[in-house]
Amino acid sequence: MQVNYKMKCNFVIPGDVVGTAEEFMPGEGTYVKGEHIRALTTGVTEVDSKERSAKVLPRTNAPVKLKTGDVVVGQITDLKESLAILRLAFKRGCESRPIHNTEALIHISRVKSSYVKDIRQVFGLRDIVKAKIIDDTPTIGLSIVDEDLGVVKAYCTRCATPLKLEGKRLVCPECDQVESRKLSTDFGTGMIR
Repeated sequence: MQVNYKMKCNFVIPGDVVGTAEEFMPGEGTYVKGEHIRALTTGVTEVDSKERSAKVLPRTNAPVKLKTGDVVVGQITDLKESLAILRLAFKRGCESRPIHNTEALIHISRVKSSYVKDIRQVFGLRDIVKAKIIDDTPTIGLSIVDEDLGVVKAYCTRCATPLKLEGKRLVCPECDQVESRKLSTDFGTGMIR
């Protein structure tokens, strides 16, 4: 029998008490003031009795707040020798609220723990990438060094057809071009975990 530890509760507005700081850890959409955890946004409270945390799930179209440590998904819009530029699409956990008009950068030193000569060995134009925010001011800086981060969908640099993973190689089913990428563990699954 599976026990549900998460319980959705009341609708709250900013400033409403969500729980006590003595009993719970503040989660997303909350802040601590005095001995109380309060709502930072309008939404529904979610209390996780196993993790001992309380958070507020937004019920508005407020922009997604990005911070260091968040995992985001975006598309490569430009490649330089040592830099990739991404247009961010969404933050993991907030998939229903897209990120609008926000670009982020991945420097070549943040793609692998080993040496990479040219960033085009790791990315292709139009690739969809899952990355972690490592710097959120003033420009958003990303990293894909962790094993679960990297390209989740790759496109052929010759004909723009989605690449297929055959063994450890990425092959274009249209023009037979073979390419390499730093792949996420989510590559080809259609899901972001």
